[in-house]
Amino acid sequence: MTHVLVHIVDEIAILGPVFLHNLFPFDRFMRVLKKYVRNRARPEGSISMGHQIEDVIGFCVDFIPGLKKIGLPISQYEGRLTGKGMLGGDSIICRDGHSWFQAHYTVLHNSTLVTPYVDEHKNSLRSKHPEQCDDWITCEHIRTFGSWLETRLRGDNTVCDELYSLSRGPSSTVLTYKGYEINGNTFYMIAQDQKSTNQNSGVRFDAATNRGKDTYYGYIVDIWELDYGHDFKVPLFKCKWVNLLGGGVQVDPQYGMTTVDLNNLGYTDKQFVLANDVAQVFYVKDMSNKPRKRKDKEANTSYDDPKRHIVLLGKKRHHESGGQDRHVRRL
Repeated sequence: MTHVLVHIVDEIAILGPVFLHNLFPFDRFMRVLKKYVRNRARPEGSISMGHQIEDVIGFCVDFIPGLKKIGLPISQYEGRLTGKGMLGGDSIICRDGHSWFQAHYTVLHNSTLVTPYVDEHKNSLRSKHPEQCDDWITCEHIRTFGSWLETRLRGDNTVCDELYSLSRGPSSTVLTYKGYEINGNTFYMIAQDQKSTNQNSGVRFDAATNRGKDTYYGYIVDIWELDYGHDFKVPLFKCKWVNLLGGGVQVDPQYGMTTVDLNNLGYTDKQFVLANDVAQVFYVKDMSNKPRKRKDKEANTSYDDPKRHIVLLGKKRHHESGGQDRHVRRL
């Protein structure tokens, strides 16, 4: 079709824009008109009636309430400011006091309303125990901050309702889900992922540290929603995190790909993270890391699985608007 390009240039110079003298738009429109022909004995009348009916329908459609037009579907997250639980919603009484304590401390540590009291509590511990090191102060702060904050704000009528609810702690009845929709993403527990053909349990968390920022990778093992009363609920993900050291997370210097060893786990004392603070990732088996097959036919088939997984980023996270501003926590 090279000759067409040669002739079109001259035609444009003489006749003007292509759409004014080209045959292709006419052919396409004739294809539409031919569909209107129902009576082959009267093709002109059929085309006229068909074109008229289409114009009338196009005019009336604008006045039909609740009619969904053909086009791109509306996102299920459109207009939503908060998360939404799915696949479950069971209320359980948390008998694991350690996990309940970790979840509550995570909420306190990530609330901007509580931040001024964190420094106050640490300074109080340093004045009472000047002989102790910073690591001991940090551990003691984590252990006693919740009860100290409740005592500190008890009877104080100047604090806002949300801060007072945080100081009192959540209910021991925890709402659990198998899936959760937040920030334009759908998250599943790892147990639910194993029943599905999709992968929605991988998460990435950017934490502020003394060195700047560290990125942690893991997967969700449980989804909680803590109830602080007065319609104040906070969703959290209980995750298993991959160790940053010891070969847990590696970045390929040549291609820049991040690979993780999902069996090299750590940070068991800091498993909870706010659902609003994580981004979704996907783990793909790194076949270049696949070990050689054993000749023993009775060998465990799991031995043939690659040791490492490549991290693929999910779609860009949509930050919620109108909610409480929170800062990332340190692992």
